[in-house]
Parts: sequence; structure tokens; C-alpha cells
Amino acid sequence: MKKIEVRCPSCAARGFIEVSEGEVEKAKRGVFAVNVSEGFICEHSFVAYIDKNFSVRDTFTTDFQLELPEIIPKKSIEPKDSAQLDSINVSLIKLNLSASLIAYILRAILCKRKIVLIFDQIFMLDDVRRFFDYITINSFKTELVVISKDQYNNESYNDYIVFNRKDVIKDDDGIIDVKKLGVERSLVQKFLEEYEPGASLIYLQNGLQKAYELSETIADIVKGLKKKEKVYSKKIIGDLSRIHNVKIQLAYLDFLFEIVENYFKVEVPKSSKVSNFLGTL
Repeated sequence: MKKIEVRCPSCAARGFIEVSEGEVEKAKRGVFAVNVSEGFICEHSFVAYIDKNFSVRDTFTTDFQLELPEIIPKKSIEPKDSAQLDSINVSLIKLNLSASLIAYILRAILCKRKIVLIFDQIFMLDDVRRFFDYITINSFKTELVVISKDQYNNESYNDYIVFNRKDVIKDDDGIIDVKKLGVERSLVQKFLEEYEPGASLIYLQNGLQKAYELSETIADIVKGLKKKEKVYSKKIIGDLSRIHNVKIQLAYLDFLFEIVENYFKVEVPKSSKVSNFLGTL
């Protein structure tokens, strides 16, 4: 067993975990995920991602209570049918893009924002671009520029959200709120923990397409409302169950409402918090 120091991403408390050298070796084409439970290092639970050199690549808060809907998108993509899939080096992506960074970029995409990613490993620029192109097939359109630090000019990207490999460099509208990344974090966690490269990519692509299809349905429902008619969570959850044969939680519904308003630009006339909550009982 190997003893590794980790830091909680919520409170910065430090402590040690032990990982099996054999298990990490099995994950050498990606990263090995360790779930650190509440009370082990601090009061928080989080995931630590360990690379083949036993270095901590990232620590990542996740919502273990959030269940993502299990549905098959209308236009699901099989590995054997996608030449684009074969052109992506998934192992490099997992080793060089942190969980937090992928979640941040997903958030920006779902909010229909233009994005710049400053990436210091020039040989990976095309891989990163292909990765985000692939996972948004059949769903969200992206305006993502992946460039080196030397190519970046702040004046040319005035209305973009700007990231580098470690942080958010520019986010004038405060789109990246770590407290609102529950679904994005859950998607990224499952992507990183899936061993097979093709399967992990397809999972992430399907997850985004599911969100697109469900939020598009909500947008159509809202557009068909009568004047001053309100949206109730219970009814929307029922409509999605009937149309898509899917069961979703309130937290996921709130995630979809944000996509409807930010990506589809359709204001959701939600009822009062009390009546909306009672409507789900």
C-alpha cells in the first residue's frame, strides 16, 4: 500500500490516504479515483484522483446523493460507428485535464458562453478540441478556442470566459459558481472513473445529450404556456417521465431549468418556492 497526502477541496484540511499500488497500476491509462468519506480527514467527502506516479492530480467535491437519469438518447452513438472517437487520446485527456476544469468548461458550454482554454502543452491542443467537439455531438453547440499562452490576447477575447489548466482566469458574469456544479461534477466523476476510454467518452456524450433533450422539451412546454401560467415541478417531472420515460430528482430539474434559461434563452415562470415544493409531494 502507498501512503499519499491529500487536501480537502472544501476546507483545505490535509491528511493521508492509502492506495493499492496494484489498483493504481491497473488505471495507468487514466487516473485512479479514491472516495474519501466524511470524517476520515475532515467533515467533508470528496474524490482524490491519483495518477500512475502516485501524484494527486486533483481533489474534487461531489454530490453522492445526486442521481443522474438513466435514459438512452434519441441519437446514441456506438463506439464502432464513430471514427472521431478513435482520434481522441482519452488517457492524455484524463491525465492532463483536471476534474474541476472539465466541470467548469461544461458549465460554460451549458450556459452558451464563448470559451478560451489556455493550454501549455502545445502537442495536446488538437486532442482537447476534439474531446469537447465529441462530447457535444448531437447536443450543445460550443464556441471553444484552445490556444497556447503566447497566442492569448485579452482584447481579442473580451466577451469570453477564460480558463487555464488550473484556474478560471476571466469570468466577468460569475458563471462558474462551484456551489452549482453538482450535475457537472457527477458527470465528470463517472467519466474519469470509467476504465475503458471509449465507454467513458460515450458516457459523457450521452449525459450531455440527455440534458439537452430534456431541457429542450421543457423549453417547448414553457413556450406553450398560457399568459401568466406558472411552471410546477411536479407537472414538469411528470411530463418528462411520460415523454422520455425517465425519472429525475428536483436537483436535476433545477439543473435543466438553468439550461432552459441560459442556453435556450427561455424564461421559466416558476411558481413560488413553497407551492412548487409542495407540488412535488
